[in-house]
Amino acid sequence: MSDSTSFLDNLKNLGLFMSVALEHIQANGDGFVRDATGIQVRHFERSITQIRTLAEQTEREFNKLEYLIAKRPRNSA
Repeated sequence: MSDSTSFLDNLKNLGLFMSVALEHIQANGDGFVRDATGIQVRHFERSITQIRTLAEQTEREFNKLEYLIAKRPRNSA
């Protein structure tokens, strides 16, 4: 059962991390747009591409897990 608990802890930590990251992006995005150099913009673009790829992979994994849970016998607690 510790693997399941660890999995849930990791999901909770992911949610917390994403929440903090979103707050930071919202608070600092306008300043970045105003002040970023060309090199920083290119770095931003590469980072965004990597993050979007990870977000898409995460979404696929969540969908797979939701599907498998829905198929699970009802008596599994």
